[in-house]
Amino acid sequence: MVYQVGKMILQQTQEVFRGKVNDVFICQDMAGEGLVYYTVIMIHDRVLAKKVMDLFHKTDKQARNKYVADFTWKESYVIVFNHVKERKLEQFFSSEVANINECEQLGLNLAVECLASGMPYPLLYLQLKQGEVNISKDKSVYLGYCLNLEDFDETIGEKECATLCAQKIFGLIARFNSNRTTSYKLLEKRTLKSGYQRFTDLYKDLKMAMLPLKKEGIISRIRKFFRHNQDRIFRLLLVVCILLGLLALAMVISQIIFSDVPFLRIFVNTFKAIGTESLLQ
Repeated sequence: MVYQVGKMILQQTQEVFRGKVNDVFICQDMAGEGLVYYTVIMIHDRVLAKKVMDLFHKTDKQARNKYVADFTWKESYVIVFNHVKERKLEQFFSSEVANINECEQLGLNLAVECLASGMPYPLLYLQLKQGEVNISKDKSVYLGYCLNLEDFDETIGEKECATLCAQKIFGLIARFNSNRTTSYKLLEKRTLKSGYQRFTDLYKDLKMAMLPLKKEGIISRIRKFFRHNQDRIFRLLLVVCILLGLLALAMVISQIIFSDVPFLRIFVNTFKAIGTESLLQ
């Protein structure tokens, strides 16, 4: 198949896959100088095609610069991206030895790439979810465009993308049995509890976690203990207060009914006799 797009003549050289709602091809520009390749997403589902078209054309200039061209072909909507060489992040970990410092830097690079990508969030989410995260030999991170749009969700926003990015980063760090990984407990807790609203928040937490660990003083450790266990301490104090309240209530009721508090006799009776002599004689 050959597509005429402006000055480009795109000829299919590879079929990546055919899906329910879209197909993905690798095309060569026959009118260009040298071997210039593009990743072409062809959406043949009409409803989805309109949603994606509106999404691209309503976003800012940075997002529009992410694709080379878009056009309609018969009843399909076609988006043309610059082709990137695939070197998947998962394959890097299985074929090369990485250390905790490299993982930290890769995680930070991934967050920066997502922050600066300009891709519409529903598509950025699919890039992360479908593993379109690549790593170059200099350890920089870039995203690919071979996407299956069957799970496209136009309601996806920055929060869902930033949270998914955080999950992937923690997955990298958690592979190492290192004291450094304890710095990422906040990241894991926040990811599981409420997620990240913005990529900038994720970036700040990553930078903070990468700082060298310092030996904490006794006061700092006490503060951290109370901070980490404040819920347990509060519950314990609440139980103690309730017990003391019940005890006080029992004393008041006993005083009203018997004009006496029975268990206080323990303290009174101890002074009625000293040694072998009774004080009552």
